[in-house]
Amino acid sequence: MQRAIEIMHDRQRAMSSTLLAMRTIARRSLKAGTPPDFTQLRRLLHYVERFPQRLHQPAEEKHLFQAVLRRDAGAERAVKRAKRDHATCLGYLDRLRTALAYWEKGDPMAGPQVAVLADDYARFCRLHARIEARDVLSVALKVLPEQDWRAIEQAYGAIDDRLARSRSRTDCAAALRAMGDR
Repeated sequence: MQRAIEIMHDRQRAMSSTLLAMRTIARRSLKAGTPPDFTQLRRLLHYVERFPQRLHQPAEEKHLFQAVLRRDAGAERAVKRAKRDHATCLGYLDRLRTALAYWEKGDPMAGPQVAVLADDYARFCRLHARIEARDVLSVALKVLPEQDWRAIEQAYGAIDDRLARSRSRTDCAAALRAMGDR
């Protein structure tokens, strides 16, 4: 159980940090009046697309949410909210991807949009994590037996998210470079 929760927290931290890094790069570029490191911004965006959106959230819905619903049907409203939040993340991701593409093509209005969208997305993710912990994870801790936690941990552990496991700037940079080189 503890390892599955640690993985969730590590991934939430990595997602938030990634979005805040995008915001910081955009803001610094805008303040300096110079183009940002688009390669780095694309790598950060690619991380958000690949790990939280395509791998972690689907695994969470399939394993954690379904296990909670099997053990406590009263958690249905909280699970539906968490799933809606995941869908909302896709909207943020689409807008961020579009703004970054326009900025890279030279649209001067797109840079501020990237900064604002990355900040808004990060804020939304932090709120989602708090609500998910309060409304879904708290139920899971009460109702899921160890066998369910082992299955959740196995599903989460099958996702090789080097950025979420990183503990230093050097590790983060290496994880992003490796992802960008794929």
